[in-house]
Amino acid sequence: MKKTAAFLTIICAFLCAYSYGQESVVKGNVTDTVSKQHLYNAVITLQRAKDSVLVKYLRADVKGNFEAKVPAGKYLMMVSYPGYVEMIDTVVLSQTPLDMGRIALNTKAHLLQEVIVKQTIAPIRIKGDTTIYMADSFRVKPGATVEDLLKVLPGMTVNSKGEITTQGQKVQKVYVDGDEFFGDDPTMATQNLNSKDVAQVQVFDKKSDQATLTGIDDGEKQKAINLVMKEDAKKGYFGKVEAGTDFNKYYQAKATANRFTSTMKAGAYLTADRTGRNGMSWEEMQDFGNVTTVMDGGDMYMYSEGDEFSSYNTQGIPENLQGSLMYNKKFGKLKSNITNNYTYNHQNLAGESLTESTYILPDSVYYNNLYQQNKSSRLKHTINTKNELKLDSSTTLTINARGSWGRSEQNSLRNGEYLNSKFDTVNTSRRNNYSKGDNSALKADIFLKKTLNKAGTRSFTISTGFTRNTSNSDGYLTNRTDYYNPAGFIDSSQLIDQRKTGENSSSSIQALASYIQPLSKKMSLNLNYTFNTSNSEQDSRSFEKKAGKYDSLNLLFSNHFKYVNTSHRGGLTFNYINKKVTVRAGLAVQELSLKQTNIYKDSSFARDFTNFFPSANFRWKFSQTGNFNLNYNGNTQQPSLSQLQPILNNIDPLNLTIGNPNLKPAFRHSFSLNLGEYKVLTNRNIYFYASYNFTENAFTSRSDVDDKGKRTNQTVNVGGNYDYYTQLSYGRQIKALKLDFSFGPRFNGSRYKSFINSKENVTNSYSITPSLSLNKSVEKKFYAWLSYNPTFNHSESSVNSGSVTEYWIQTIYFELNVSAVKGWVLNTDIDANFRQKLSASERSTNAFIWNASLEKKLFKKQDITAIFSVNDILNQRIGFSRSINSNFITQNTYTTVGNYVMLSLRWKFNKNKKQNEDED
Repeated sequence: MKKTAAFLTIICAFLCAYSYGQESVVKGNVTDTVSKQHLYNAVITLQRAKDSVLVKYLRADVKGNFEAKVPAGKYLMMVSYPGYVEMIDTVVLSQTPLDMGRIALNTKAHLLQEVIVKQTIAPIRIKGDTTIYMADSFRVKPGATVEDLLKVLPGMTVNSKGEITTQGQKVQKVYVDGDEFFGDDPTMATQNLNSKDVAQVQVFDKKSDQATLTGIDDGEKQKAINLVMKEDAKKGYFGKVEAGTDFNKYYQAKATANRFTSTMKAGAYLTADRTGRNGMSWEEMQDFGNVTTVMDGGDMYMYSEGDEFSSYNTQGIPENLQGSLMYNKKFGKLKSNITNNYTYNHQNLAGESLTESTYILPDSVYYNNLYQQNKSSRLKHTINTKNELKLDSSTTLTINARGSWGRSEQNSLRNGEYLNSKFDTVNTSRRNNYSKGDNSALKADIFLKKTLNKAGTRSFTISTGFTRNTSNSDGYLTNRTDYYNPAGFIDSSQLIDQRKTGENSSSSIQALASYIQPLSKKMSLNLNYTFNTSNSEQDSRSFEKKAGKYDSLNLLFSNHFKYVNTSHRGGLTFNYINKKVTVRAGLAVQELSLKQTNIYKDSSFARDFTNFFPSANFRWKFSQTGNFNLNYNGNTQQPSLSQLQPILNNIDPLNLTIGNPNLKPAFRHSFSLNLGEYKVLTNRNIYFYASYNFTENAFTSRSDVDDKGKRTNQTVNVGGNYDYYTQLSYGRQIKALKLDFSFGPRFNGSRYKSFINSKENVTNSYSITPSLSLNKSVEKKFYAWLSYNPTFNHSESSVNSGSVTEYWIQTIYFELNVSAVKGWVLNTDIDANFRQKLSASERSTNAFIWNASLEKKLFKKQDITAIFSVNDILNQRIGFSRSINSNFITQNTYTTVGNYVMLSLRWKFNKNKKQNEDED
């Protein structure tokens, strides 16, 4: 019996293999549904049903006919044509030829309620280190912007100011078809382009221009997005004009105009507002020098309105004016490319805040309450040009330049009190700080790349670059600090009345040479050398007031330093590439010389270092739709001039910072991996990302707090700091309910060492977020999206082993869009934040923010829309942030834009191949 069964099994296997090995033919004719016109060059693909492997790819001829010969079996056949809805069907091919007859495709403009035998295109693909989202596979509301699309993509979050985070990193750049769109602000593209015009959203790590051109991985990467536009959206013009007011203190106005052709993109943008919705980007704010970024701090942040990357952190009431011009052009037979843009920014900001902090020391606890009023004004002009000139088929010259000039003015008034563990007053302070200044920046790079063989595998690149930055400031500091004795009376006082001036400048020159030598068809070697020299100078002066004039130089709080950094770096990288596996491994060695000169003291300090920069990358395409990527980079981090210079700064007399000239460079090891796969037939996608970083000689803080509440801070080196991040994204469609479902848990944490009153403090913190989202839509009628993001935060410090901080943050977001008859549209969204109290006495900071708007399209063309909107209907918006650090907990409440009612008009204009489609 066993022999018979074995024999039958072998016979069945043989027959199956034989039948599959038989060649079959499938043919058909692709036409337009309405005009019956033949669709020349329509794409036909056949994927094996069991594993989605692409078996056949072909195009229809001039009469729309196609014929494909493939082994017999079960296939997924897709027929597509630009501007038309794809037809996807499952076909079973045998030895008998299959004639599909006429395959009629609907244009997207005429797809109403017609039923097509169709399945959703695989929504997520991974190509190398790029994650690709197929835009049409994700449901969004009618008239949605790219920002609305990004919100529903697995593993991607967009905060209330439009800042994008994916794979645990902030997106710094958004490109359109590979070109910059209005410079550095990602929201210019995401908030002004329509999602229906986008074919793909590509997420990748953007290397520096130098690394891209030379093949040398310098470790400088930015998370970036490239929007691949649909073919019929690349020609024509489009834009909108919108203005609204509450007829009181809030207003917003925006005008955009864009002209696209196959070789040119041009645009203009102007916005003015007092709602905080059109503010400056985080990068622009950073350029003003007024944003502090905490690195390797082991911090946990919780923000009710935006986060540290928001345009202005929603603190205060802003007045923004921004304008921008853009021009991109491809020209010549070799498609040379130029990109130019200009941006003007002006922002006024005013607000109040109350910061309550708890400081945990080895043997005690202190409390600090700080009330602050701020007013600031910033102005900036930026011009940017990038030119890629292809001199011939083997030579490319790239010239990039960026220049900016800015001016700022700010005034802050602060009142603070410091309390001991018994809530007795230790000190009080009142400070007024006024400053104004201007800054400028210039950066230019030139690259010349020459390909030395026809295959393009052997090349030589040389480049040179120059940077120059300057800033000047002038202001006044007045401060009174009163110190109290145990009886509650003033023991002593400290008065400061000084004029503060500063002149800072830095410049650098870089030269590079790189040569790529092929070793075989699959292997190559990159040899490179880089020279860099940079000079920084800081001249900060404090003048005491005497006889009514600020002319007495205070040498204790004045300094004049010069800092010179010169390096020589050589490296090599080995590359191996085949169809399924890519391996890269490299090592660079740098000889670094540092010299610091104190002009006032006529003294200098010099050091030499040898640094190593290893890198490795492994990519494995384990199936037609699955990829595995593993990366490693090692980078040296140099101490900044402000960390090195041994000076005192008394801007905040209760928090003094001194330099550390003995700081060593830190070395950071960074590991990351991502794994992704999708299944077409089941419409399932799964994606996993993880990163781990640890730092040798990491920069950390040493803080000493005396019994009067004075804190002295210094940067020191320490070992043992690390951080990690993991994220899983799983999505599929629940066909019975026609509901899109995604689940994306995230887990991140860190270990951070610091010193408190000479005692080592180790802070371990982590957070867990099991996010869930659902969305459902009925075309032209209904769209709904629900997301739930509960986050558990944990932090404990060795300096006080009995102090463990744990709390939950639960965020629920709901969005509903209903398109009623006769051009009426109802929009509403709810952003509910529930924050666990840290103590029974703490006041509630929960917020239920509900916004709604009613829109009506007007006139025959319906290109003008009247909008009635209410922001924060229940008036519960709370400006609130919570920060848990190594030994302190800080909560901040502040002025923010609250409830208002606004009446607006919007005019959209559009003329391209899609103009006959239904407008937003």
